Amino acid sequence: MKNICAVLCLWLCMLGTSLAARENYCERNVTTRTLVPVTKQRTVIKQPSKWKLWKKAEKITEFYNTHEEQISYKVISECCPGYSQVGESGLCEPVCERGCPAHASCVAPQRCQCTTGYISAVAHRDGSHYCEPICERSCPAGTHCVAPNTCECKPGHQPLPPTGDGVSAPCAPVCQVGDGCANGQCVDVEVCACNRGYFWNAESNSCQLRNDDTMMKLTSDDVTEPEEYLSKSSSTPTAFTAADCEVGFILYAGECRAEFFESSDGRAKEQHCAQTGCGPHQSCDALGKCSCNAGYVEEESEDANAKLSCRRGLLEQLLSIDQAADDENELNTLTIPIVGVASGALLVIVIVGLVTGMRRRRKQEPNDSLPKEPVLQCEYTQKSYDVDEWVP
Repeated sequence: MKNICAVLCLWLCMLGTSLAARENYCERNVTTRTLVPVTKQRTVIKQPSKWKLWKKAEKITEFYNTHEEQISYKVISECCPGYSQVGESGLCEPVCERGCPAHASCVAPQRCQCTTGYISAVAHRDGSHYCEPICERSCPAGTHCVAPNTCECKPGHQPLPPTGDGVSAPCAPVCQVGDGCANGQCVDVEVCACNRGYFWNAESNSCQLRNDDTMMKLTSDDVTEPEEYLSKSSSTPTAFTAADCEVGFILYAGECRAEFFESSDGRAKEQHCAQTGCGPHQSCDALGKCSCNAGYVEEESEDANAKLSCRRGLLEQLLSIDQAADDENELNTLTIPIVGVASGALLVIVIVGLVTGMRRRRKQEPNDSLPKEPVLQCEYTQKSYDVDEWVP
């Protein structure tokens, strides 16, 4: 009985895998037209020779070879749009053209999902998605989750002796200042909170005993008890609950994390130029990208990641006629000489044209005063003449 159940479960798993794999396939009809050789027959009438009048025409059946168009129809199965065949298995896998971050896989066209043991997070620097490990049991103080269910001390912290289960232990911050926070407590990396009756002296970087003179000089910022500092640092913002997360989000560490996210090429997203600003002779357009101002063109660069650089166009660089919107009293030193030479050349061309036209008109005037030679004119007529009447 156990063998039958095992075989049945295996068959159902194989069937489920096959059906899931077929979900990414699409079918379409294909019409194929080909020319195939065929042999046909036809009847021809053979006429007798003209010298054999007594014979009659006869019918003859003959065979001949030709080609005939053959149309065939078939249904082919191929990967649906957004999928492609991978490896020798021929299975259609989703395609994420821009790739997925580490510890994530492509689960749908242009959609990524973190693998088991990881959950999606958003980088504050550029807003891109990445996958961070999940620690089902929260990490102790001074530690952070570096792998699934694995905690390590944060930078600037050192482990303390295990407590409780004898395995997990908190990590304490390390302070080098103030002789190791003498007369105080190290509450954060290189941050000391002085004990009651002491204050932090910024000049000597140490906790010193209070007296009547120092009490008059202290302000509220100078006095920080260890318990007071720890209570402030331990305060956390209001966390979300599972009911607050929408469909497609998972609750983790008091936040709603996206289960799926768009494919990313791993590069930092471009920030809006309204926040970062643009370079010289540039302006920020409606799409959030920098573009060259009027009268300037983009400088070509072999580096694809090079920043936008704008320079004057060739004509504007020589003449400085089309001033850019951000120019202030900018004038090319060659503007006046070039404009003067161009104007002088244009004036010379006009004068030469006028002189040439006047000479041509003067040459034509003597020819018009001479008598014109008679021009032979011929006229067509249908009148006929006798030979005797014709006079040459």
